[in-house]
Amino acid sequence: MQVMARPAAALPTPTILPAVPLSPACLMPLSDDEFSATMARFAPFEGAPTIAAAVSGGRDSMSLALLASRWAVKLGGYLVAITVDHCLRPDSAAEAWQVGEWLSEHGIRHRVLRWQGPYPASGIQAAARQARYRLLTDYCRDNAILHLLVGHHREDQAETVLIRSERFSGRDGLAAMASVREQTHLRLLRPLLDVPRERLTATLDAVGQNWIDDPSNTNTEMARGRLRSQGGELSQPDTLVEALATAQTCAQERILTERAVASLAARALRFDPAGFATIDRTQLATATFDIVERLLARTVMAVAGRPYPPRGERTRRLRQAIANTGRFRGRTLAGCRLIGHENLVHVCREAALIGPPVRLTPMGAEVWDNRFTASVTKNLDGEARLAALTERGWYQIVAADPLLRDTSMPYAARTVLPAIWHAKDVMAVPHLGYVNAGRPSVTAGLRLKWLPPLAVAPAPFGKV
Repeated sequence: MQVMARPAAALPTPTILPAVPLSPACLMPLSDDEFSATMARFAPFEGAPTIAAAVSGGRDSMSLALLASRWAVKLGGYLVAITVDHCLRPDSAAEAWQVGEWLSEHGIRHRVLRWQGPYPASGIQAAARQARYRLLTDYCRDNAILHLLVGHHREDQAETVLIRSERFSGRDGLAAMASVREQTHLRLLRPLLDVPRERLTATLDAVGQNWIDDPSNTNTEMARGRLRSQGGELSQPDTLVEALATAQTCAQERILTERAVASLAARALRFDPAGFATIDRTQLATATFDIVERLLARTVMAVAGRPYPPRGERTRRLRQAIANTGRFRGRTLAGCRLIGHENLVHVCREAALIGPPVRLTPMGAEVWDNRFTASVTKNLDGEARLAALTERGWYQIVAADPLLRDTSMPYAARTVLPAIWHAKDVMAVPHLGYVNAGRPSVTAGLRLKWLPPLAVAPAPFGKV
């Protein structure tokens, strides 16, 4: 049976699924003690923690919000529930309002973040997911929140395995979702990943809390909707058990593999704050081909600031070329230029693929080339911009300061350094210590940091 929630002023009324009486066949609600035990696996937390949770209004995220809020309050902190309105359905604004009304009854703070495009012509679900996580993480970063919780549960995990299996994902993909993901500004936590969905339903039923059912969850044109439809694969108990077992096995394998990559990275890699990396070729011989190729792929991804690895065949050819005992003559791969020098390989950004310049204003941090963050605390000239030094800029600054020629930095890394330009003149190159004599204060209040969106050796796959 469907009931209608009381509408917000001037907003359409969302469709609500009511709480239903707890039947003997239902599993027991998830208790506060059980949730606390789960959160203890992610410890330590700061004192009086402020945490955030993504809350769409579905049964999973509503259960998470109630449980996480009580957990945080017991520790002297509080929860901020965040609803992302993708503005893709007529009812989305009313649903976000309704979620806020429900949460306020439990004393939970609520924020609504809206994604207003641009919307792609295809792949809207993937774009919406990417936008959702960007909005959530940006909010947490801007509000100094270190932990973001999401409500994925046991059946979500099994669905992920089945979907990736259909798409012929490798063993890493079949490890499915991690319980914890260490990101640049926060940790993404999935405390319900081992909890059956029925227990989350029972948790809401126990307190008479309604939830909103998203119609896209049962859209059979989508992979998850097909799996959730009547007669779908997950309706077979054996399929669920097998999928979860696969995730567990592959997760353990992935953890061991990532440890090996991290160990090799510690021995073979050196990163320079100027935005390039150096590989010791002799250390690569101490690891298997698979581990070396993973290290090379992730190094290239970090230096190029790209989220996806290069093609496996191209990475394999690079590994073979570097492993050759002869001279490494250099290559380009996935936005990087690799230069050989004796037993070293310098991995630099490829000049031809660098992103466009960005204006520097004291309004906030700017990201240049998806790799460097830059901020200023005072107004620069209106034409000041952050862009690559380039060969022309290099010749300009060494003409002004010939001692710069003595730098040990590889030439390929110098020309792609971030530089502050004014029209056709280089005002400053912070990583070389260069400041235009006519602009002595241009770097005052400038913060420039290489912050790749992906780590070569991130925190191991989080299966807690």
